[in-house]
Amino acid sequence: MSSQSLKGKKVAVLVESQYIADEIAQYRDRFAEEGAEVHFLANLNGSPFLNLVSEVEEVGHTPKLLTVTRDIRKAAPEDYAAILVAANYPSVRLRHFVPPDGPDGRPLPITPEMVRTSPAVQFFSRAMRHPEIVKGMLCHALWLLTPTPELLAGRKVICHEVVLADVLNAGGVYTPHPSGVVVDGDLVTGRSFLNVSAFIERIKERLVAQGSATAPATPATPEPRLSAPPEPGTGRQRSVLVVLSNHGYWGEELVGPLEVFERQGYRVEFATPNGRRPEALPPSMDAGYIDPPLGRSVTSPEMALKVRQLDSTGPGRSERSRMLDAPLNLSELLPERPYFSHPMMVRALEAYYRERDAALRAFERFDALLLVGGSGPIVDLANNQRVHDLILGFLKQGKPIAAECYAVTCLAFARELEDRRSILRDKHVTGHCLEYDYKDGTGFVGTDFNMGPPPYPLEYVLRDATAPEGQYHGNFGKERSVIVDYPFVTGRSTPDSTLTGEKLVEVLEQGLRRWGW
Repeated sequence: MSSQSLKGKKVAVLVESQYIADEIAQYRDRFAEEGAEVHFLANLNGSPFLNLVSEVEEVGHTPKLLTVTRDIRKAAPEDYAAILVAANYPSVRLRHFVPPDGPDGRPLPITPEMVRTSPAVQFFSRAMRHPEIVKGMLCHALWLLTPTPELLAGRKVICHEVVLADVLNAGGVYTPHPSGVVVDGDLVTGRSFLNVSAFIERIKERLVAQGSATAPATPATPEPRLSAPPEPGTGRQRSVLVVLSNHGYWGEELVGPLEVFERQGYRVEFATPNGRRPEALPPSMDAGYIDPPLGRSVTSPEMALKVRQLDSTGPGRSERSRMLDAPLNLSELLPERPYFSHPMMVRALEAYYRERDAALRAFERFDALLLVGGSGPIVDLANNQRVHDLILGFLKQGKPIAAECYAVTCLAFARELEDRRSILRDKHVTGHCLEYDYKDGTGFVGTDFNMGPPPYPLEYVLRDATAPEGQYHGNFGKERSVIVDYPFVTGRSTPDSTLTGEKLVEVLEQGLRRWGW
């Protein structure tokens, strides 16, 4: 392999105590020899650095120290061409989590969702959604993937026999190989530390083979850097963050704009309030479902099939369905504003703003924001302070924000504490009109949840929020209703999904600032 063949690429190594010192040294030296920049990441738990101790059985029982200054919580997988997990027991430590206490102060029963809350588990799960990122897991490292078995199911792997039962139970396909290394597309696995040399070579080969398909690296920094929207002709791939409810999204309102973004070659990432995989509302996958307000079906058989394919989590599901497996967790990435009854309110509020501003830097790599509709957003997005902060962050950067259906309510309620005026003041928007509102028992059909009718008519909220010089446009009786009043792109309901995505693309590519009224 030619010298400097990896120049400009960044490699992340997730590590914890009980690492193998020689393995870590090989990652640092051999990737650097090819021009790559190697970052060691750990969960710093709020500290500026962490001293990790190597395996105590090494070098005559004398451990070595590794000082790590990069925090997994502040890192973005998309910044790296390759992400590796150290061998031995770091994966056990990396996936550790503390069960939350219940109302009585006792730990709550552990659920499958809890075991996914480790920052390292979430970080690597995000990386698994991006085939352009090479993932490397050696020896015991696959333990970091077993909390999210849907990401391991069907993948050809090799590992240490100690973790084999867990890997098989998670659906991994154990594939012995004389070299001790198995390559399955973007996933490279090795049996043990003794195979580290071949393991590194296979990862190098994958990185070189990808060539220009890997996103260009950014300069080294302990904090996420500002990623400005690409200028025409720069060749940088645009990126859209899509926020979905954990109480159900309407299928077409995701599929429509998603297909537009994919045709445009955009990178798409997903986020939910609690980091769990979002689910489509059952009626949005059923072409035979009669929408009560309209008295007819609003979902074609073709669209119903597309939504079912994207929503599927069962055996034999398509690669496309894995897109939603590991969304960003807004409750982990953004701080919660303190109660005003806090005994040290001024200091607590100062800390909140400081943490919020630092956290929002991790979202600067996105060029636009989309909030997907359905009845679910009324429950966990509309009055979600973290969602409001995310919207305000995009607004301050001057980046476009699109919202559909009931999710437009998030824009009406997003406002700074200083003046508490809606960001929609004097703007023109559309959104779910009163004539289309659901009634008690019809908003969450097919789910085990029901909150009755919408707690507030969205149309009335938007009419008040856009006053005095703006206007709400219901366009009742018209097939389509999409409004562009920069930086906002709003879509009324399901039939407007694709058009909402198209207008967002026009805003990004052609500088569209006003359309639809």
